[in-house]
Amino acid sequence: MRKIDKDFIKKMYWVYIFNLMFVFFIAKEYIAFVEDFSDKKAWVYFVTATISHFMLLVALPLLITLLFYVLAKRKKATNIIYGTLMSILIIALEIDTEVYAQFRYHLSPIVFNLVFGKRASDIFQFSTSDYLATIGFVVMTIAAQFIFHFIAAQLVNKKVNVYFKTTLSFFLLATFVGHAIYAWSASNFYRPVTQFKNVYPSYYPLTANSLFMKLNLVDKEGMRKEQELTRSHENNSVHYPLNEITAQPPEQKKNILFLIIDSWRLDCHDSIITPNIYEFSKKAQVFNNHNSGSNMTTGGVFSIMYGIPGTYFHDFTNVEKQPVFTRELQKQNYELKILSSSTLENPPFNKNAFAGIPNLRLFSDGETPAQRDLDIFKHWTDFIEKRDDKPFFGFVFFDAAHGFDYPESYPEIFKPALKTVDYRAIKKDGYDGLPLFNRYKNSLHFIDNLVGKIIKQLEEKNLLENTIVVITGDHGQEFNDNKKGYWQHGGNFSKYQIRVPMVVYDFEKNPTSHNHLTLHYDIVPTFMSEVLGVQNPFDDYTVGKSLYDTTHRDWFITGYNKKYAIIENNKITNVYESGFFETVDQQLNPIEESIDYDIIVEALKQTGKYYTKTPKNK
Repeated sequence: MRKIDKDFIKKMYWVYIFNLMFVFFIAKEYIAFVEDFSDKKAWVYFVTATISHFMLLVALPLLITLLFYVLAKRKKATNIIYGTLMSILIIALEIDTEVYAQFRYHLSPIVFNLVFGKRASDIFQFSTSDYLATIGFVVMTIAAQFIFHFIAAQLVNKKVNVYFKTTLSFFLLATFVGHAIYAWSASNFYRPVTQFKNVYPSYYPLTANSLFMKLNLVDKEGMRKEQELTRSHENNSVHYPLNEITAQPPEQKKNILFLIIDSWRLDCHDSIITPNIYEFSKKAQVFNNHNSGSNMTTGGVFSIMYGIPGTYFHDFTNVEKQPVFTRELQKQNYELKILSSSTLENPPFNKNAFAGIPNLRLFSDGETPAQRDLDIFKHWTDFIEKRDDKPFFGFVFFDAAHGFDYPESYPEIFKPALKTVDYRAIKKDGYDGLPLFNRYKNSLHFIDNLVGKIIKQLEEKNLLENTIVVITGDHGQEFNDNKKGYWQHGGNFSKYQIRVPMVVYDFEKNPTSHNHLTLHYDIVPTFMSEVLGVQNPFDDYTVGKSLYDTTHRDWFITGYNKKYAIIENNKITNVYESGFFETVDQQLNPIEESIDYDIIVEALKQTGKYYTKTPKNK
């Protein structure tokens, strides 16, 4: 029977130490996303939590491998298993830092589905340099494992001391101190410490609210409110709409056309960037203070089609709950033409926003966003050429701006512009964002050219007088405007990521510019009541109101699933799945202003409004 080789265990210890240093080198990228180091407790927590968390992550492959070695006593196989597991961990961590830098999301089943799901290339576009850099990092990581094993073997041969007990003691001490500090901070809502919970991947710090309550070391009133506010809807079932929809359809039905531009920020609607839309808007209703229901496509499109927050996205998808808007269009014999440049299966809009629509076109032809935009443009114009007298609802969703894309032959209006987008370079300090921003504006100009042709066709076909046209974005797009390292979208809920242009053309309405606050939630109730003759009160199916209702709003919800925010005038209250709240201003600076629990209570009512509450199993 083979015995356990103590020198082999020592060698694995040194390989662990080397891998830990490698992981610390990668993990330093997360430090850039910690905003508040204003307190000694925060510094102590940062040091202890960082060390203990990544020591544990790196230890997991080692423990699995050593268990195999103890059982099998096979050194070569043990080395292969450990090298493979560590390589996977390090590569995953590197990818996570890239994803988190861009979108402030860690790797998760949702992210993996977006990246590796059906037609993921419709959503993410990577350059040749991105692929080469990834391959290079993988090769380097694998090579590092061989090098670590070689150096470790030399250290063992030279009888260099190992420090098992010291390492373990240090880990246990750091773990205890870190979790103790977090537990106290969580029960007292101390943000300089609790902010770390969302920064590190797979990090689940200890909480001990009951213990601190008994020791009278907690803000009891704050804790009571927190517990009331964080009750989830996991035992609720969808109840939407609240009452059956009733309508008195008009005799003369109007056509409806939604032209949606992915990632279109508010200040990029002007006579230079989008000249055709700008000229058309002179004949239309322009809403200058319009906000999306999310900072991402998922919640953005969801809020357009349902008129309710994207917090319902997951549950509505599970039951494939069709929007009352498209169902009413079908009841009134509209022809529905849904054309999306990116796939409708990822995110699964075919199971929520466009559920119940027969013969749904799930994807478009083309290798790039621009090619796919040209494809949906052709399908739409062909549809208009061949349509009969049946009223239509069109949803045309352009994606080129999201992918910073336009045909090589398309003239570049804005220079200098990047030839290709290197997403890895964006997160570097001192990155010059102007060429990227110019490429983005060129892509919008390309889309505007297509929109202009769509409008011209409607005019030539004498359809514009009987067609209401909505032109808006699903969400905004940030270019480090707040100097906090945020690029693109999905990372925060500042105005740069949620404010979008909003143009509504209705031949019967005089051109007007509106400055009151409007939301994507307002689109469905406006069309349901004014165009489709729906009689129900808005509360039956939406949290919105008429786009033309100037009644003041104190706040609104924006977000997706369980990551959302409550937006007030100059205050953003971020609400996390864990129940953790934090407040920042529009420049994303933490503010000490106390949370208005009355507003949060009302906001949470909105997120639970369209559920039937069922008792929990005992």
